Amino acid sequence: MNMRFILVGLFCLTLAGISHAQTAVDSVIVSGQVQRLSARLYRQSPNIAVSRTNILRGGVDQLFSAPLQTDGRFRVAVPIIYPLEEMQFQVGNAATAFLATAGSVTINIDNDSLYVAAVPFQFGGVNAQVNQQFAQYKAYEAEQQAGKAATARQKAIQRALGGSLSDAFTTLNALFSSPLSSFSATHTVFPLVNTWVQANARYDAAAYVLDKANETGQKIGSLGQTGLFSGADNLMTPARATALGRFGTYAVTAVAQNSSLAGRNIKVRTIAGLLLRYGKDLTPADRERLAGFEQSNTARQADLRYFSKLMERNPDTLGKVIAYENTLAAARSLFDSTAVNYLKGYTLATEIPQLTLDVVRLLGQHIRPQLAGQHLSQSFNDVLALALRDTARVRLARTAYLALDKKRATGPVDDGIIVTAASFDNGADLVQKVLDRNRGRVVYTVIWSPESGPTVQLAQDVQRLNDIFSPRDLTLLFVSTNNTDDDLWLEFIVRNRLRGEHVRLSEAQTIQATSLLNLYDPNPARIFTPAGKLNRKEALLPDQFDKLVVQIRELLK
Repeated sequence: MNMRFILVGLFCLTLAGISHAQTAVDSVIVSGQVQRLSARLYRQSPNIAVSRTNILRGGVDQLFSAPLQTDGRFRVAVPIIYPLEEMQFQVGNAATAFLATAGSVTINIDNDSLYVAAVPFQFGGVNAQVNQQFAQYKAYEAEQQAGKAATARQKAIQRALGGSLSDAFTTLNALFSSPLSSFSATHTVFPLVNTWVQANARYDAAAYVLDKANETGQKIGSLGQTGLFSGADNLMTPARATALGRFGTYAVTAVAQNSSLAGRNIKVRTIAGLLLRYGKDLTPADRERLAGFEQSNTARQADLRYFSKLMERNPDTLGKVIAYENTLAAARSLFDSTAVNYLKGYTLATEIPQLTLDVVRLLGQHIRPQLAGQHLSQSFNDVLALALRDTARVRLARTAYLALDKKRATGPVDDGIIVTAASFDNGADLVQKVLDRNRGRVVYTVIWSPESGPTVQLAQDVQRLNDIFSPRDLTLLFVSTNNTDDDLWLEFIVRNRLRGEHVRLSEAQTIQATSLLNLYDPNPARIFTPAGKLNRKEALLPDQFDKLVVQIRELLK
């Protein structure tokens, strides 16, 4: 099988000819009732949740919740971008997928059969028959893949991945589609259910193949060949977003490995245009000269030095934008226009956690006009809106932080976020102030940086401890070390709601705090006892959560 068919349909971003074109984001109303709602279920799940996935953020679901009324009724509005979107409904520990379109979907559940019946959900509204049959199919698929069949399936996947990527895709696509064949022998399958199942099988197979390619460094093949994409595909599913995310990872790696392509392929007119748009303190002569470069698309070596001189006037803004354009220049040499179009949005979506809101806003304004396809553009707008929704909170936090830093004081910058600030004090003294103020409590300390992925994840994971321990017993302390960008640090703790005490240490302050925090230890966590002493035993991490809870409780005795 030709490699170009591996990702058929994966990048169908509906560039043109879509009969369901939308001028604005629609919504689907999900309502229903949990019949015979019990007090136990209500305590377990006072809210229902509906999740949807953005095509640019595979693996990251956006949740929309609604309270259960006393009679078990619920209602929630969920935005919908693609004409057909697979969403997930959850109540308690029970969940089901459903296919949404603009309009209304009803889901009714009998509490008495919630964990007993194979399909406890009854669908109404748009796509009711399709959703009911898909739920029946998923129950059938789960039954077919239980026990020894699950082990055999996993072995078949590993065998397939041991061969060529092309053969692996063919084998996996057939494997993931096989339950539908046997299901069809006893059911008249609706065409949309067939399309839905087959699409997810294709996306799942593509995700496995892309994972293998990322792991081994193998090439996916010429993604720019004609016929790779199958035209308009209006079905959006989590499997599709996940597979595209795997492609994004593959593409970013490929671009990094071919970094020489970027500098060679970015056009003179592109650089000149960026300087005209984002350059600072440009004279009329500068603008005239840059306009000439933009028109001619040619420059000499001396002209490139002139470009560099102009860039020095605004390095942060121009540096980010030109780095983005460099990435796209390299991508255009490796992939076709549809794949590059996806990467335009994906690149920013994945970098948002490491960028300040001002940079996110700037890059968003720069990228948005370049995106082709209404659904991709709307998906991009959705990502930006989510990223920028905390702008007002960040602005208030910034004001509070600057006031604290000026006074060399401690105080809240946001709900539950306490900062001890003094940019020019001794780093060890800053940390010691926090420890002294929290005598009588265990202080679980995270050594982290907003630019370090593993420690960022740790900082987020330890938030679970706030739900287990009283503030009288435990304090979470986040110490950001070697920090050179207080904007990024502050925005991160506010946007991610890292509840606890925070100290930001510059490079010099980090050196001063080395002994107190035992920074020679590579473990990113420390535990200080209620007496304010560093615990001699190694601090456990949240991946051993139950043992970590026991470790903290032992210190509280």
